[in-house]
Amino acid sequence: MAWRWQYSISLNPVNRQHPLFQTAISGCCLNQPPYGLPGTIKHENGFPMSTDRFENSPVSDALESFRARFFPDAALVQWHSWKWQLQHRIDTVKKLRRILELTESESAAFHHGWSKIPFAITPYYMGVVTTMNSDSALRKSMVPTAAEFQVNPGESRDPLVEEKQSPVPAIVHRYPDRVLFLTTHQCAVYCRYCTRARIFSREAPALSRARHWKEGLAYIAATKSIREVIVSGGDPLILANDSLKGLLTELRKISHVQIIRLGTKIPVALPQRITDDLLGMLRSFHPLILSLHVIHPDELTREAAFAIERLADAGIVIGSQTVLLKTINDSTSVIQKLMENLLRLRVRPYALFQCDPILGSDHFRTSLDKGIEIIEDLRRQTSGYAIPHFIADPPGGKVTLAPNTIVAKTLSGYRLKNWRGEEIEYPDPSSGEP
Repeated sequence: MAWRWQYSISLNPVNRQHPLFQTAISGCCLNQPPYGLPGTIKHENGFPMSTDRFENSPVSDALESFRARFFPDAALVQWHSWKWQLQHRIDTVKKLRRILELTESESAAFHHGWSKIPFAITPYYMGVVTTMNSDSALRKSMVPTAAEFQVNPGESRDPLVEEKQSPVPAIVHRYPDRVLFLTTHQCAVYCRYCTRARIFSREAPALSRARHWKEGLAYIAATKSIREVIVSGGDPLILANDSLKGLLTELRKISHVQIIRLGTKIPVALPQRITDDLLGMLRSFHPLILSLHVIHPDELTREAAFAIERLADAGIVIGSQTVLLKTINDSTSVIQKLMENLLRLRVRPYALFQCDPILGSDHFRTSLDKGIEIIEDLRRQTSGYAIPHFIADPPGGKVTLAPNTIVAKTLSGYRLKNWRGEEIEYPDPSSGEP
């Protein structure tokens, strides 16, 4: 049977021909030829073709130059393969030195003899780090430095005390109605500030899919209060389609599980993974929520925007999770640009997390006042839809932090502070009642 190929532009709330959408998103020009409008190649009957590659992705000019310079033997079809990307990760200091001139602190980290977190960066994301990010912010989040080995008071290998709330090895049960399902210890790239750095250590027990997944599923099935499962790791989207499908199928068999959430950085670190095959599989498990780990607007390249759009077109609800990091994104301008651009891509800005005090994290952590200041600034400067919750995560559970808008209780109601910082009187019907 002969197929007729065509671009299919989905009927969704975003008109991709609208000037606002075609405006550059932090280095990504979505209307740049020869790729034109981002869309999914479909059969004449409307169903996606079967492919294990990132078909018809736009290519950022800077990343194409990076590929030609550092991976000249990689054809474009290989570059668009997520498996090729994983097989060619920069995961040694020798490979890294071929691309970057290391600082003294970075060199010292590699010669320390051990690391709490593995080092690996996909070729694509290394291109983002080196060509799309002029202030080296993303480099600081990916390349280890000597500061990782300086342990300070208050830091812990398990700051959320998850191990004490783990009834079986693959499950963390901190809240009555939801659990965290740790599916893998693998990621496409390894963030130096990772909350679960402990699972990558040499002392950490291996995670067995045959045994630990089975025990995790049995625990969820037996615990009727659980209505939401957060599939995490590691990064669950690094799993093969069959493995991920098998897990999601078993979760959907449990009648009291209403929501499945996937925690991932893949759409911005390895957008080539968002293939037609993956999308076709995921759309069969709705309602499905994807928590996207993104920390900087420079991560929203043309390739990442294309991947995120495809996920949204597949009916997946996407919310963002951003960690507030010193000298990386701890300014109102950076966070505002990130949140507004996410919103344009149909990603709901959800959480701005205070960096957890893992061992050797002091150089990443800001004060709580800095996060509250950013939220207060955002309230004055942007839409409420673009304002995430600022969240700290102490051992007892998450705490949402916000600027204090209630100045005082008065005889007639309350004195409040509005978005301009002005104090205003507001009547309360219950005031004055006995």
